[in-house]
Amino acid sequence: MKMNSIIRVILYLVVTIAFVSCKSKKIDSKPKLTQFEIGAKNINANISKIDSVSNYYFVFIENDQEFYKIISNKNQAKPQNGIKIKVGENYQFKIQQLTDRKPSGSNDKFIPVNYLDITRCIDFNGTEICTEASFELAKPYNLNGLYIFN
Repeated sequence: MKMNSIIRVILYLVVTIAFVSCKSKKIDSKPKLTQFEIGAKNINANISKIDSVSNYYFVFIENDQEFYKIISNKNQAKPQNGIKIKVGENYQFKIQQLTDRKPSGSNDKFIPVNYLDITRCIDFNGTEICTEASFELAKPYNLNGLYIFN
């Protein structure tokens, strides 16, 4: 009789510990953006458009294979050896890619929507900046405002 009571108590403790140790995961209605950073990358690209909002310039650059929306702070001082960039001109940019909307692997065969239609946004000091069309977000290493330097 005592052995059955001891087994019941142990079983009760094991079940209680199992329930307490399990965590439930909160489902967030807004998907979290994982920071995709591949380090510094040099890219020779043409400026297709320059836009701005709040304290940021958006420099849209593209070449045959890549499309980036570079976020450059308007309030940065003009560099001494900088050249003002112009739409339609080619420049050598040093950037860090911040978003990546491409399928993650070769096993991702079923995609219900065009992956380029999935908007990714990043908060820059209270200003939410999002991807557009096929342009991924990037931050520059050699661009201050609208001035590029080597």
